[in-house]
Amino acid sequence: MERKLYRPTEKQEQKWSNLKLAEMPSDEEFKTRWARAHHGVERGWGMGKRNWILSNMTQSREYQMGIWQGRVDAARGLGYSEERNENTYNLGYHRGYTDYESNRRGWDTQTRQKFDEEYVNE
Repeated sequence: MERKLYRPTEKQEQKWSNLKLAEMPSDEEFKTRWARAHHGVERGWGMGKRNWILSNMTQSREYQMGIWQGRVDAARGLGYSEERNENTYNLGYHRGYTDYESNRRGWDTQTRQKFDEEYVNE
């Protein structure tokens, strides 16, 4: 099967245009937040920083495009491929591709049909 590129809907474009990445706090700020949340223990603050970064990456248009392109490629039976050097896109693509089947079960019938008509059925 040939590869099809995902085209966002108007609603998605509106939502994605409002996404904004937050400015990353300093390491000291992460340590302070971690200690406050963990009864004064600073050990493990790096995991908090990692989680914050991953969460922040999901708030970008590139991540959303990646997740939907991954779903399209998985639905069409294409092999997994990371072709961009952009970490946010690749994270989205990975999650969209690997979680496609379970995500699809959560879609309503109309969404499933529209997706299949646009990207799967030829």
